[in-house]
Amino acid sequence: MTASFPKILGLIPARKGSKGVPGKNMKLLGGKPLIQYTFEAAAQSALLDSIIVSTDCPETAFFAHCFDRITAPFLRPDRLATDQTPMIDVVNHALAFSTNGGSYFEYVVLLQPTTPFRVAGLIDATIRHSIRENADSLITVRKIPDAFSPFWAYIPSENGLEKVMKGHPTIPRRQALPPAYYRDGEIYIARTSLVREGMITGCKVAAWQNNNDFGINIDTPADWKQAENLLQLWKEHTKSMYSY
Repeated sequence: MTASFPKILGLIPARKGSKGVPGKNMKLLGGKPLIQYTFEAAAQSALLDSIIVSTDCPETAFFAHCFDRITAPFLRPDRLATDQTPMIDVVNHALAFSTNGGSYFEYVVLLQPTTPFRVAGLIDATIRHSIRENADSLITVRKIPDAFSPFWAYIPSENGLEKVMKGHPTIPRRQALPPAYYRDGEIYIARTSLVREGMITGCKVAAWQNNNDFGINIDTPADWKQAENLLQLWKEHTKSMYSY
């Protein structure tokens, strides 16, 4: 990286409490802890200046230091490790720690361990895209299938059901539906100035569309089972990427 390139912090949040899948960050998926997939993806990035783990789990912190470039420089306080803790508070805590350590970052890249199957080069590609677009934040997204389009969705109301997209004309044909996307959780990028204002996503938001078959965000036992089913496909993809 050149001296003019923004300084970027990679942040991996990993609290030990999980009701859906207990201990999921250190639970073995394909013979290695779930969090290791994110460690390995982050360590391959050429654009992250520093990569830290924010965790309240000593086991996870110890494990992080087994990897090049990954550090767990603090244990997250209990008040920031509950089910109700907003992620923005976790990110600001990590930034405050880094600032006290003499570092200054212009962007933070949030990498959640619950989305283990990132394709090679994704982190750096999204960073470059965010900077090229002069975006304040970026999210990775996937296309919502037409059958679940918000233009065809309804929510309960006191009068029965009402359209989610109120004020928009009815779209009777699938071919006329505008594309809609959902965030897949693989990568969030934000200017640190935005984070200090209390937002991870906001102002000018860039999108990076993932089109592969590896999208999974593990929150329940059913999600874990799906990740196990995706694992072989992921291994074959990864192997092909490094075959010569």
